[in-house]
Amino acid sequence: MPPAGIWVDGLVQSCIYVTMAFGMVLVFSILGILNWAHGQFYMLGGFVVYYAVTAAGIPFPLSLLVSGLVVGGLGMVVERVVIERLTAPGYGLLSVTAATNALIFFFEGFAGLAFGLMNKGMATELPGLLDLGPVSISYQKVAVIIFTLVIMIAMYVVLNRTKVGKAIRATSQEPNAASLYGVNVRWVQVIVMGIGCALAAMAGGLIGLVQSINPFMGRIPMIMSLLAVVIGGLGSLTGAIVGGIMLGLLNSVIAYQISYYSEVALFMLVILILLIRPQGLFGAAPK
Repeated sequence: MPPAGIWVDGLVQSCIYVTMAFGMVLVFSILGILNWAHGQFYMLGGFVVYYAVTAAGIPFPLSLLVSGLVVGGLGMVVERVVIERLTAPGYGLLSVTAATNALIFFFEGFAGLAFGLMNKGMATELPGLLDLGPVSISYQKVAVIIFTLVIMIAMYVVLNRTKVGKAIRATSQEPNAASLYGVNVRWVQVIVMGIGCALAAMAGGLIGLVQSINPFMGRIPMIMSLLAVVIGGLGSLTGAIVGGIMLGLLNSVIAYQISYYSEVALFMLVILILLIRPQGLFGAAPK
């Protein structure tokens, strides 16, 4: 049985995967695309938080919000300038896939030039340990867990208690009917892209509490969050949460047990789940 600290590390990973996967599913539900540059918005969010805290002296919680606003705004620009044009009639899904993959290298190159290639780490924002008897958890890790809960609760409130949230849910279920009831579907798509990128950015900011930040940090979390989405079921927000939790915990535990072979075992497990349930745990069965 892995020690308690391994489960805590897995829970911290789960928080990052849940936040990223939630944003990815939200974008897929409304725009019908997978944003392959999702991990790079995560990376940019990490840098925004890093410089907001270390250079501007902004408190970490406020820096996290600034990161979401800045990178979310960038995501909205990308949607209007790139994605909107490539989803117009005459273009295929491959065009959007190619464009968002190209953005991976564009954003990584930009970050390398602007911020440098060396790892950057924030000074300990919350020093000390929380003693829970058999295990002691750094306050940094506790903060990651708490902020993730706050973000997920905020998303629940937005999606279920606001006009924007109701418009998003209506558009995801039936965009044509939503437009007949006065919902501006195009602006819903732009807003959702912004929200999805903001969630990725805040996940990148959160990981800065426990890991270093660099221009290439978004690649593995992108893959893991995509696996979480696939496990949970494309289009299912609940599935994104459950898939992210499962993947984070399993990744940590399997890595503890078999070290370098953990990724092989994890991918084999994902394949097994999909062979048994191709639509994912919470995805709708094909008609």
